[in-house]
Amino acid sequence: MASILLALGRDFGPLCLLVLTAIVWKRNFYMRGLTYRASVVPAGREKIMKSIFYLGLLGSIDAALRRIGQLFLVFPKTERSAFLLRLLCLHVPWAIWALRGPLSERGSTRDDRGWSDTVTRSRLWRIISAAFGHAQIVLSEEWRQLSPSEIRHWMDRHYVIGMHPHGLLPVGAILAGLTWAGGGLRGRTASGVELPEPENGGELLHQRWFRQMKLRAAVASGACGLFPGFYEMFTTLGAFECTKPFIRDRLRAGRDVAIFVGGAQESAYATPGRYVCYVKCHKGFVRLALEERRDILPMWTFGDESIIPQIRNPPAWLTQLQQLFKSITGLLVPPGFAGIPQLPPLTMVTGVPISLEDLWAKEVGGEVSDEAVEEGHRRYMEAQRKLFDSNKALVRGGHEKGVIEFI
Repeated sequence: MASILLALGRDFGPLCLLVLTAIVWKRNFYMRGLTYRASVVPAGREKIMKSIFYLGLLGSIDAALRRIGQLFLVFPKTERSAFLLRLLCLHVPWAIWALRGPLSERGSTRDDRGWSDTVTRSRLWRIISAAFGHAQIVLSEEWRQLSPSEIRHWMDRHYVIGMHPHGLLPVGAILAGLTWAGGGLRGRTASGVELPEPENGGELLHQRWFRQMKLRAAVASGACGLFPGFYEMFTTLGAFECTKPFIRDRLRAGRDVAIFVGGAQESAYATPGRYVCYVKCHKGFVRLALEERRDILPMWTFGDESIIPQIRNPPAWLTQLQQLFKSITGLLVPPGFAGIPQLPPLTMVTGVPISLEDLWAKEVGGEVSDEAVEEGHRRYMEAQRKLFDSNKALVRGGHEKGVIEFI
């Protein structure tokens, strides 16, 4: 009996640990960013929770591998040698990665300390971009309607940046927005018209047009701090946890912070031919911009919506399971695929900044009224609509009949 209980403990103990971690995360919103948390989770507590999660995850994977090995008599056949193999190939590498990465002080995802200009220029991004055949960032046609003095007015300012659509994974926004794969923003519109670029442009990404821009991105905690690969990608590209105090600190440090306003929920609508801007109930980014006395720069990436077709009307139970996982980690796992992945042309379009100066707080960090937030939010939706309609017929990918939906 004791041996049976021990075996059950080895098999299901780690899984129970995962379930316990999920319950705590869901109840306290540990991995979901600002909107869902009343206060910042202490760094020490966050590391402890991540450590417990990793123990449960590795233990569950270990149990699965052990049972598979026993079932199929996979080499090595002795339990001791099999354990050592799993230890060397799974537990030790993961422990080294976690202790040097998300569980270390220098690997914190609470700011942009991991950003690397070298990584943004890596040839890897250009190789990935080449697979799509086309990935670039351009100015919206609306810029052509501005006078030279109006254009100069916007060139040396810092912004809160609203990005859509999220896509299952915002590949175009990453390639063209956070790396040099798209060539960096310069004076070229969606129709190919060249606008005079400013003198003395900077050397960093997008500084040939916005001379002071230091772009970073605020993303879900689960995306940037939990798993190998995603952690390295997001942190080296300047991403950090989407929590108000962290965003506020980066803004006050002179950064331009991009926020995927629709969040993971927007990815549920990512499918070819549908253009959803999930923003009606999301107003916190507007309030933050007003409190920090920033204007908002709208962006839309054509093509991100159609990379991986998803089921439009999944079963209710599958949707509930999807929402449960999102409530725990902030990530929305697709309910199912309606077709094979595609490699559409990707074009990120940069709109004209939305002037909010008349709505700003009197001082940085000051309070703003609900009425000001509502008006700023209205201006944002109108700007995204204008950006979309002005450029949909000019970019590659057959978007000319597209209609933007605000949900």
